[in-house]
Amino acid sequence: MLKSIITKKGILSLLIVFGSIASAMAADVITLMVKEDRASCTGVAPMNCLQVKYKNSKNWELFYSEIQGFKHQEGYRYTLSVIRTKRKNVPADASAYTYKLKKVIKKEKIALKPSLGKDPLQAAANQKWTLSRMNGVAVNSDRVFIMLDEKGNKFNGSGGCNSIFGAFKYSPKSKSLTFGNVASTMMACADEKVNKLESDFTRALGEQTYRLETSGNTLTFYKGKDKALEFRTEANNSNDIWSYIGKNRWKLIQMDGVTQQNSPITISFNLADRRFSGNSGCNNYFGTYDAGSTSIAFGSAASTRRACMDQALNEMESKFLNILGGKNFKFDVADQTLNLYQNDRLVLMFGITK
Repeated sequence: MLKSIITKKGILSLLIVFGSIASAMAADVITLMVKEDRASCTGVAPMNCLQVKYKNSKNWELFYSEIQGFKHQEGYRYTLSVIRTKRKNVPADASAYTYKLKKVIKKEKIALKPSLGKDPLQAAANQKWTLSRMNGVAVNSDRVFIMLDEKGNKFNGSGGCNSIFGAFKYSPKSKSLTFGNVASTMMACADEKVNKLESDFTRALGEQTYRLETSGNTLTFYKGKDKALEFRTEANNSNDIWSYIGKNRWKLIQMDGVTQQNSPITISFNLADRRFSGNSGCNNYFGTYDAGSTSIAFGSAASTRRACMDQALNEMESKFLNILGGKNFKFDVADQTLNLYQNDRLVLMFGITK
């Protein structure tokens, strides 16, 4: 009886030890430097991200997760010791890792950029502001933008198909901006969705008055307390992001909410020629793409014509090419994953592979 109890206790102890070892192997401690201000970014929806540097980072990188136990205070730069743990089952809208604060190594007060304290029109003037949300709904296009000329009280931009322009009046006291009529070029727009977005946007601007507010890389037009139009700047290191994407080869790890175990599907990007290519399971595929700082539009995906004897692999290949080819996506890069979204839903997730 005693031997049986000892054996059970021994087994239980071993299980605890092995569990602790497995947990430790899944986690590592990293050092993160956190910038004094956040930046606009787009995950499953537009938001404000922390900006971080890892041990070997040269430039600030957008950080799409949150750090448990850490409260960011604008105006302070932090050096943190963080416990990073690999997730076993990655949710469709989450990072492959979780992060937990271990220790604040350093907290240093840093003066924010002077533009943050300026009048909102002065801070926003002569910059390209891309529409990110309209009446609370995410806008999945990089083609709609506006630029404000503070001295001339004029604006110009794009509705998606046509160039737009006009005049406005501004009240520094109330920080309110009143648009006049919106004029535009008169080219026909073949895409009905783009045409509707352009129509809704120009209608939202024309002869309307908004209160302006700028914060870092975001510009917001308020109607009362409601956010009617939200914009972001392109000053979010788009070139750095695409340089990172282009230098790596990516392997499919999740498709349409389902984790792909040992997936053979890959994708790579030729930045110079704006071409994508990879292996779709049985065949090689390729095509052209057009990309912005947060969006990518794939052309049709052509492929080789080898027969696929594995039925499951054949179905996976067909589904992947159908999701990817000729489609537009929002994207972000989180940790070592490349994530593609449609209608604020993560549909394809890739991880770096050799």
